Amino acid sequence: MHRRLAPWFGTLVLALVAGFLAVSGHGAIADSVIAVLLSGLVAAAMLSIVGGTVESITIGPRTLRWNVLLGAADIIIAVVVLSGLRTFGTGRTEGGLFAISAIIGGLSLAWFGLQIARESHHVDLEPAPSRERLLGIAALALASMAGGLLVATVV
Repeated sequence: MHRRLAPWFGTLVLALVAGFLAVSGHGAIADSVIAVLLSGLVAAAMLSIVGGTVESITIGPRTLRWNVLLGAADIIIAVVVLSGLRTFGTGRTEGGLFAISAIIGGLSLAWFGLQIARESHHVDLEPAPSRERLLGIAALALASMAGGLLVATVV
């Protein structure tokens, strides 16, 4: 399931980067940190698109399967999220809550990407996941959204 959605996700990330550049202009990439973060997002988007559409690619003597490309894309996005934390002030409660959420999300995304790249038994790479796995994913997504709404409305 992850592979089937990867090209759409990569296209969405490219559209978000293009939208950011359209709104903020070319002056936004004058800051080297923002330029590196945007480059990371573009690289992750391209890896997602390629990994979702081909079985493998050959770079020199090595052949990289699609799961390695998608895992690398997830790890790059996690690094971008964790690197972008320095732009948020942690003096306020909201900044601290956001930082904690971003750290947890970034680290879990990096772990997930590593597991995908390794074809680990911890992630389901089957094209048609089981009903139990889909119900578990839906329950986790709903719990995450409910927790996010709770934090957003309480703070």
